Amino acid sequence: MAGLVRKNRISSVLTPSQLRCLSKIPTINITAGCVHNCIYCYMKGYSQYPGDGKVVLFDNTADKLRQELARKRKKPQAVYFCPSCDPFQPVPGILDQTYKTMTILLKAGIGVQFLTKAIVPQEFIKLFARYCNLVSGQIGLTSVDESIRKTFEPSTVSVSEKLATMRKLVEIGVTTGARADPLVYGVMDSDEALRELFSAIAKTGVKEVAVNYLFLRPAIKESIKENISDKELLSAILSPYRNGVKLPIGLKNSSGIALPKEIREKAFRRIRNIAESFGLFIHICGCKNSDITAESCNITRLSESSQLALF
Repeated sequence: MAGLVRKNRISSVLTPSQLRCLSKIPTINITAGCVHNCIYCYMKGYSQYPGDGKVVLFDNTADKLRQELARKRKKPQAVYFCPSCDPFQPVPGILDQTYKTMTILLKAGIGVQFLTKAIVPQEFIKLFARYCNLVSGQIGLTSVDESIRKTFEPSTVSVSEKLATMRKLVEIGVTTGARADPLVYGVMDSDEALRELFSAIAKTGVKEVAVNYLFLRPAIKESIKENISDKELLSAILSPYRNGVKLPIGLKNSSGIALPKEIREKAFRRIRNIAESFGLFIHICGCKNSDITAESCNITRLSESSQLALF
């Protein structure tokens, strides 16, 4: 693909995350940057972000991981893919490196956990079927309206393909959840839209959904302004944040603007009620809603009592 740069990773493959939901296990980024280019991606504000349309593939990830694991006295229980990109970006070199890296972990008895907005290719489905007790994943889906997906996630796969991926993972025994994050208040969350979303998710066999509203940081706000040409839609997205609340996000001295507390509390109650009518359990992301909940969004799935060797 144009804009793909290949380089060797110098730093460690297994890295920590300061986000509470990701803090229990080490993480791996296969790339810096992502071909999906979602307009609300928080990676856009990071110093290592290579820029829109550019992706850096770390070609030595699998080999370096093998070396790191060989030096460990105690292996991690699981590893999360990928805090700053999508592990299943539809680029052959990226998928090859992801497959090699995940295979090393699974053969060593180490769990693989992931979030994706892409198709999980068939070779991964076959791999995960052999190690289904070690694999868990979330599929990002905020709306079943294709026009909304194309507006906010222009390079992700279609709604039907995301739902098909959920279904396949459930069928092979992988612990699978949906992730409706970020919802855009007043744009994606009408009662009708939520009923359509939760109905479609429930039909795949998925039983739980992680939910959060758009969390505005400066780079995300600028990206939205640059990519939304419809002034009425842009106002609908940003105006609820005029009276928003500044909250920490768990990173060093890092924060963002959340919707006013009262709006979120009322909205989350409504979302739970609608989801429950379809037999779905809702997890609210505590990382971005620390003023109203300490709940985990279940992006990783280790118990509090797990004794982990991160490094």
